[in-house]
This record gives sequence, structure tokens and C-alpha cells, in this order.
Amino acid sequence: MRVSPSNLDWNKILTLNREYPTDEEVQKGNDVPEWDRVPQTTPWERWTYYLYYNGNNGINNYTYVPTMVQYLISQNGWDPTQGAAGEVSCGINDAPCEVMLGNSSVSVASIILLNNGLNALIQAILLTTIGSLADYGNNSAQMLIVITVISCAAQISFLAFDDTASQYWGVPLLIGLIFQITYGASLVFYWAVFPVLAVNDPKVRAAKRSNIDQDDYVVIESITRNHISAVSTAWSNIGFVIISVLNIIVGNSLARHYKVSWDAVPEYSNSIYSAICGGYWLLCAIPWFIVQKHRPGPSLPPRANYFTYGWKEAGRAVKEYRRLPQTFLFLIGYFFLSDAVGSMNSVVGVLTVNITNYDGLLQTYMNLINAACSIIGCFGFLYVQKHFQLSTKTMLQISTGFSAVAALWGCVGIGSNSFGYHTEIELWIYNAWFGLFTAPFYAYSQTLMSELIPTGQENKFFALFGIVSKVAQFFGPALISGVTEATRIIHTGFIFCAVAQILPLIIIGYINMEQAEVRLKVYEEQERRKTENINDILQGGGVDEDEILYIPPSVSSVAPSSNQGKTSDGHGYGF
Repeated sequence: MRVSPSNLDWNKILTLNREYPTDEEVQKGNDVPEWDRVPQTTPWERWTYYLYYNGNNGINNYTYVPTMVQYLISQNGWDPTQGAAGEVSCGINDAPCEVMLGNSSVSVASIILLNNGLNALIQAILLTTIGSLADYGNNSAQMLIVITVISCAAQISFLAFDDTASQYWGVPLLIGLIFQITYGASLVFYWAVFPVLAVNDPKVRAAKRSNIDQDDYVVIESITRNHISAVSTAWSNIGFVIISVLNIIVGNSLARHYKVSWDAVPEYSNSIYSAICGGYWLLCAIPWFIVQKHRPGPSLPPRANYFTYGWKEAGRAVKEYRRLPQTFLFLIGYFFLSDAVGSMNSVVGVLTVNITNYDGLLQTYMNLINAACSIIGCFGFLYVQKHFQLSTKTMLQISTGFSAVAALWGCVGIGSNSFGYHTEIELWIYNAWFGLFTAPFYAYSQTLMSELIPTGQENKFFALFGIVSKVAQFFGPALISGVTEATRIIHTGFIFCAVAQILPLIIIGYINMEQAEVRLKVYEEQERRKTENINDILQGGGVDEDEILYIPPSVSSVAPSSNQGKTSDGHGYGF
């Protein structure tokens, strides 16, 4: 008998987890626990989640929009080393370039770095205001949709900016700022989703349902988190490759149209590449918005103000440092680490635009190398982790150590005009190195943060994670901008980048994941008791309030949190 396609269970056909029951099979009966009533993660959901990141791959944030903005500003600039203001136009390579800003002359590099810092500061304010609200109702999904649409529209709108826009370069600078702000915010809300997908993965839910040994369950959940995080990051880099190839095809078509070589295409091509990036992201985002499961959070507390609640929640989150010290120790280390990576990208980005003479197509070829090496790096790190059973913390430390080498090499350029990011070949090597060793940092920092967050408060703590990142990315470029303005040597910023890369190796090395597991379990139990009316517990249970709210330095009677993972020797995550 022929089976009609409508009668087929496509969820079971397409999933690799065919042995696991569906939501309908799980939820039969009246004794199903609340956590097992939440929709399980489906293969379609997981792959559309990867597809979203494939479109939101970040290439435009680091390449075409910054290049076009810097080009338009420089068209009004002059080289201060060649004469008085306005006498000699800005040259190529990494020669200085200044423009008038009000009544003062400012280097273009300083404007770009300050713009990057302002972008991070506004993101921090935005995430503080709306970040915690995402844990309530269906706010998280709605916020990601709105932010994505605005960001894509801003990228596509660059089609309106050609060489004539240099006369009003503040407008493309503002539109570019809107794009960068919404791009950064979209990542925070996107990252907050993967812990939910992991804990609701069919094999993780089946393990929890079977009451297996707690240590075994912890390993299954931790590996699932790392898998989703690493694969999504790899798919982001696959998107990087796809959009790079598309733009290379378009760039070479433009070269034939203008009858010039591929490296002499007009700078307006950067605006065209930007629009392609925006359209591609939007196309890749739509399936996720359609397929994602409805897993609403609790209702917003009564009389809560939408404009102040996020700030209050951020304040409450910060106050949790006594109850979750390992989480906040990581946030301190991540502050320096995010600052280092963001500042490194900003400084190398400015140098890249100068050395390549605003050639977006050449930068696309470099991005292609970056993306290809990032895919190799992400899957390579994941293979090494699984093969040697290494912890998330260890993998992050390895990535950080190799990333510091790139910053130290930049310091060489302070005293040399031949080495230390002064040549095009060094930019090719930097992109390959970044892909192989720094790209995995994004996946492992997110995963380690997810392992240090209490269940049910993913958006609040990921918002705090994002705020820390954005404040760091404001601090670094602002500091480097001031140093650059004073010394007229942008390479001095690499000293700060190198120090900020090395400090996290020490700070994160002190994180004790076993203590973190215990404290998370205690925290989750305390919060559960509060929701069941803590006053009844205090009055009827004979328990002193200080005993409930105080967590002793060493607690051995509480089982590890289901959020955490252990190394094969059972001693937690050690470096």
C-alpha cells in the first residue's frame, strides 16, 4: 500500500534521533513533569537556527560598511605629514589622514575607533534596557525579529551612498552605526537561545527522563551545548564563505562592466556588497522565525515598567556575585578577553582599509581565507575536545593563548615599518590565524557562560554577558583612539590588546567549575523555594532566613547542576 506524504512523520524521518519519542508520545498521561511538557527541539528547528547564523555571519560588520564609511570620511581629509590642512589629499597604505570635526582636526582612524566605542556603549544601554525582558512571555522572539529587520534594512540602505555622500558623511556614519548596534544586539538574543535548544534536545530529555547517573547526564548535556554552539559558529563561517563568493562574483562582474581590473572597481561596490549581505541575512532569518517552537517564559511581574525593569534586573544580576562568584569571575575575565578581541579587530580593520586602499573585493578574498580557516578551526577544536575529552574552559584558554600571539606580533610594528601589520601579506596571515585560533573563542566563551547560568535565567545573564562585552568594546577602542590621537601611531594600540589577551588566561584559570556546579544547584533551589512562597518555608520549616540565603564556601551535599559538565577524571573543568 502506498503511503501518502501527509501521513508520514517527517520529524522522525529527518532526525538522527529516531529512537526518541515525540512530544505527543511524551506528554501522554497526567504525571508528566512540567519540564517535560516543553516542546522538544526538532531537527528543523536546529537547522534553521544554524541557518540564521549563516546569514548573520558578520562579514558586513567588519568589512563593507566600515570600509565605505571610512572612504567617504577620507575624501574630505588631508595628509598632515605632507603639508598644512587641505593641501595634500590622503594617500594610500597606512599614511595618516585627518579631517575637520567642528573647529578641530581629528584623524580618521580616531573617528572610526570612537565610532566603534560609541556603538558598544549604545549596545550596552540597549541590552540593559531590554535584555532581561526577553525572559518573559514571547519577548525574546519578537525582539530578535525587530532587531533583525532594522539591521538588514540599514545594510540595504547603503545603496543610496556613493561618492557624493562624502559631502554629508555623517549620514552614512549614522546609518552604519544603527546597523552595527542592531547586529551586535541580535547576537546576544541569538546566543541566549542555544542553551534552551540543548536542554530540550531529544537525547538530553531522554537522558533526564531515564534517571541515569547525574555525572553521565551532565556530560550528555554539556557535549550537546558544545555541539550546538560549535556547529552554529561553523555555519556562520560557512555563510561567510557563501557571501564572500557571491560578492566576488559581483565584484568581477562590476570589473567587466567598468572595463577595469578586479582590484580597481569603484569604491561604490562596497555599498552594493553591503546590500547583498543585508538581503542574504534576511532570507536566512525567515525560516528560523517560522519554525522556532513556542516556549514562552513567565508573565512580566505586575506593575513592572518596561523601560526600568531591565535596569533593575541588571542591578539584581550584579548583586548575585556573592551567590555565583565563579560566574562573575568569568565575566571579569571575559571583559578583558572581549575587549582584546574587539580592539584587535578595530585596529587591524583600520589598517586593512588603509593598506588595501579601500578595496572591498580584495578584503573579500581575505575574508574568504578567514572564513575557510574559521570552519577548520571550529570543527578542529570540537574534534580535539571530543577526542581528548577536554573541558570548555580548557578549549577557551587554548584559543585565548594563540590569539595573544597575533596581538604581540602587532607590537612589533611600533618600532618597525616592515613588520607588524604594515604589509598586505601580513593581513592574509592574520586572517588565517584569526580563523584557526580566535574564531573558536566565540563558541567556547558562549558555551562556558551558558554553563555558569542558572536554569530559566538565560536571557537575563546573557544580557549581562552582552553588556560586559559591549562596555569592554567601548573602553578598548576609546582608549586606543586617545593613544592614537596623542602618538599618531595606531600600532601602539596593540600593546593594550596584548595585555588584555594575557590577563584572561590568569583570571579564567582561577575558575573552579566544581564549586560553580554546587552554587548553581543551590541557587536554583533557593529560587524555586522563593516561587513557592519563601515566607511559608521560614515560618513552618523552622529554617532561618540566613541559612536559606547564605551559601557556605564549600557545599558537598548538593548534587551538581544539570547545567554543568565534568572532565573525564571527575574533577571538574581544569586547565
